[in-house]
Amino acid sequence: MPLNVLYLHHVARIGGAENSLHLLLHALDRASVRPLFAGPMDGPLPVALAKEGIPIFPVPFGPLKNVPRVLRAVLRLRRIIRAQNVQLLHSNGPQTNVCAGLAGRLEGIPVVWHIRNLLYGSMRDIDRLCSGLATRIVCNSEAIRERFRGSSAWDKSVTILNAVDLGAFNPQASDGSFRRQLGVPPDRTVVGMVGRIGLGKGHVHFIDAAIRLLRGGVNAQFVIVGDAQIPEESARLEMLRRQVTDAQAEERIRFLGFRQDMPQVMRGLDILVLASDAEPCGRVLFEAMASGTAIVATNSGGTPEIVRDGSEGLLVPPRDSDALAVAIRKMIEEPALRQRFGRAGAARARQEFSVERYVTRILDVYEAAGSRHR
Repeated sequence: MPLNVLYLHHVARIGGAENSLHLLLHALDRASVRPLFAGPMDGPLPVALAKEGIPIFPVPFGPLKNVPRVLRAVLRLRRIIRAQNVQLLHSNGPQTNVCAGLAGRLEGIPVVWHIRNLLYGSMRDIDRLCSGLATRIVCNSEAIRERFRGSSAWDKSVTILNAVDLGAFNPQASDGSFRRQLGVPPDRTVVGMVGRIGLGKGHVHFIDAAIRLLRGGVNAQFVIVGDAQIPEESARLEMLRRQVTDAQAEERIRFLGFRQDMPQVMRGLDILVLASDAEPCGRVLFEAMASGTAIVATNSGGTPEIVRDGSEGLLVPPRDSDALAVAIRKMIEEPALRQRFGRAGAARARQEFSVERYVTRILDVYEAAGSRHR
């Protein structure tokens, strides 16, 4: 009989954490695990999961300071656990960890926390304070796991880096359509950022570096792939557009919005740039590596665990437009270096970041959680 696992997530929109969850649920062997999902309904994530045949249960999780809402969520989870014979809870983020822990404790079933964010201040303290509610803790990177060092949670936590769909993202995935759509000449290097227009993602520094390089005469096309999903991000996007317009660089720094064809995008880029202040475990890095695309990224958060400086790409200090521009220029001017990084990244993705390896490690956590709970 399969293990009935209820997965919890606090938002219905789709970003990196949601794509990682979807990839896991899609890859699970239904003979081993029967996945169910609980979360808000106002977005594309539950729709996508329902198409996979996954039972969906509406649970509107709220901030921990809203105690009545938290208690209602716990009550709702307990009802689902009983009705569906749920045997394990898998919480996909800090906003659902406490609810999962309370419901699991009251119903006598193991709870796995999956932590995907670098937290600071009160949220980091809450994780440590409430970690006794978790049976096992999965961290997306050692940078994330560090919050538990010196606490009782350290020994029950484990780092499991993200996985990537190697069937979709690989060096042979491109049919050239992305570059044709851009209309760039064959000798022009395409440099891009991919992801939400979120706070701390470093788009300002990417654009600043691009403007400096274009004024210095580099033959490159810069693109920003991704959209704004909340009002604050919409305002940020408009600010970034003004930054480009003020520099009169609209033709060479283009905003492409949300794209469905990410394998084509990744393979169409010559260089992927991740300019975040501190990225916990950026999915775009795995996708770029699997696609054989060279990387320039900031040396912060979990990024150095994924991209090794001088091996799969170049790492620079965060919030440093000058250093970012120097690294991008080096990549543009040395195509052989790009190719070497691309080959190394693709090889490492095949060896270490396959979905099959990822699922096996998650199932090992479930087994350990069940053994500890018995």
